[in-house]
Amino acid sequence: MIRLTHAAAALTLAAAVTAAAMPAPAAMFSDIQGDPNQRGIEKVAVAGVLAGFPDGTFKPGQPITRLAAVASLAKGLDVKGSGTLPNYKDLAEVPEDVRPVIASLLNTGAVSQQKAEIKKGDVLYQLATDKAVYGTEDPVDLTMTITNTGKDDVKFTYATTQQYDFIVKSATAEVARWSLGQTFVQGNLDLILAPGKSFTYNTRWLQKDQDNHLVPAGSYEIIGLSPAKDNAVTVALQFQKGLLSTFPDNTFRPNAQVSRAEFAALVVRALGRQGEATQKSSAPLSVKDVEDVPATLHGYVAVAIDQKILPPSADGMFRPNAPTTRGEAAGALATVMGALNKFNYVKGKLVSIGSEGITVSIETQAVQSYALTPQVAVYRNEKAAAPGDLKPNDQVLLLLTGPRGRAGYIEATGQ
Repeated sequence: MIRLTHAAAALTLAAAVTAAAMPAPAAMFSDIQGDPNQRGIEKVAVAGVLAGFPDGTFKPGQPITRLAAVASLAKGLDVKGSGTLPNYKDLAEVPEDVRPVIASLLNTGAVSQQKAEIKKGDVLYQLATDKAVYGTEDPVDLTMTITNTGKDDVKFTYATTQQYDFIVKSATAEVARWSLGQTFVQGNLDLILAPGKSFTYNTRWLQKDQDNHLVPAGSYEIIGLSPAKDNAVTVALQFQKGLLSTFPDNTFRPNAQVSRAEFAALVVRALGRQGEATQKSSAPLSVKDVEDVPATLHGYVAVAIDQKILPPSADGMFRPNAPTTRGEAAGALATVMGALNKFNYVKGKLVSIGSEGITVSIETQAVQSYALTPQVAVYRNEKAAAPGDLKPNDQVLLLLTGPRGRAGYIEATGQ
């Protein structure tokens, strides 16, 4: 028998009380334990993108309405509402507080990637945008960088003093070109780019055509051009303006269900992968029900599968015409938000965690503390855990309920 001193007994009792006060491993909602989209559901719920219900459920198998899908996407992308909606026949069915957000999504732009690059020999050509998603009239800041990655000087010869150009195209039609109206001097211009050095060129596209009109919804190609003689090089990004499609009968159908193929199109556009979807419009799909995929949405489904946004089910079926469920929508939105860096994580090293909250070290001798939500979701080394399972010096990611809110989702890694 081991005898405990009074002090040791008190410490043991205190530890037991603390452990009892800490939440045990549990799902954030009572009906998502083991759901394939559980972590995505928890993330978007904490971020305020797609909420659960007052009874503590999320109802992951319930079909999501078109209105809820659109509103959630707008929150996830942090789209600010502006503009007015078209005069839909069923406009009265669209809540007034959501109308500006829908109007914005009709014209919100997204790039396929924030940086595209091509390498020719030792020279690296890069075209980059300042962000991934743009509001209706946000300027698109473009940067073209030409870098010598080799060990020797590289010579560039230009027919005039023009060293670069930026072009915007819609299909094969040219919409805007930076060099139009600019003045250049004729005659060869030679420039030397030393090893490890770069030429950098910038411009701003106002989402307007050459006549100063805002471009309509559609797919655009943004091109950076290096017009060197005998070695012209272009690098391009795809820009999708208008993430939301409308119906030919001039309705919005806010209460209609959204098929999985339709939802795939919505989130693929949000990722700026419209161009990739176009390229894959006839690509093979490794699903058993490929013949059920609408031809007009084939490319979107291909991208959604490739990017693991809306994966097929375990039986190899995609079910393109089945309604998108709330769980599937949450999982897809979490993937999109993660790809676009829309989750405002707090990153740091765990100092302590208890019933009163969590404290993390964010830099040398700097700490931040946050309260925990009652149903905080915790994962350690990719496995569900309780807050008390976390260990000092674990690397942690905290997802907060607001800029200075409570920690509702925690990912930790450690020994």
